[in-house]
Amino acid sequence: MTPSLRRVVGRTVTLFHDLGSGGEKIGARAADGRRQRFSRAKFMAGTCPLKKWDHGVEQWIARLNFAAAAFPELKLPPIREGDRALLIEQVCLGATSYKEIEERPVAPILKSWLNDAQRSALDRLAPERIKLPNDRQAKIIYAEGKPPTIAARIQDLYGVAASLTIGDGSVALRIEILAPNHRPIQITDDLTTFWREGYLKIKTELQRKYPRHEWR
Repeated sequence: MTPSLRRVVGRTVTLFHDLGSGGEKIGARAADGRRQRFSRAKFMAGTCPLKKWDHGVEQWIARLNFAAAAFPELKLPPIREGDRALLIEQVCLGATSYKEIEERPVAPILKSWLNDAQRSALDRLAPERIKLPNDRQAKIIYAEGKPPTIAARIQDLYGVAASLTIGDGSVALRIEILAPNHRPIQITDDLTTFWREGYLKIKTELQRKYPRHEWR
């Protein structure tokens, strides 16, 4: 691999009793295995990032790993570190330079990790977003070791009397309730208690700070 070009080069040297005979051939293309190892290693080191391996890709993996742990009866295959390496090799297949893989699509290879039935189950049980009463779509954030979480302004939660759930109602979402300035004022997975107790304590102050907003 030539670092300045970020390209893999094949080199053949003829040896006699461990001494070079003077014959050396340099090829522009190395074997597929060498190319894949180069691309994977450089990606993992952070020196040759795949631009399409973005936050959306990481969230898809987090969603899958959450669903695999929360619903073991479905036998969804999680993606661990070793599996990431395999997926990266598939994205980088056949490339000899960073330029060839920099903009390569990632999502199609990633989603081929699951079959159609598994992808359908994932979308149903661990969706990307959840619909709120005002028809806004709140993005769900998945992270290892933490409950799925949304952030929503308090006005967007009017009409939501009970907890928001996913997983066919089996998993309560953690909610970061935001003031009109989008700063968190409370974190809860129990909106019933929030409306009955917490909201009454902060409503007066919020009304004073943000008189142009709706307050119920």
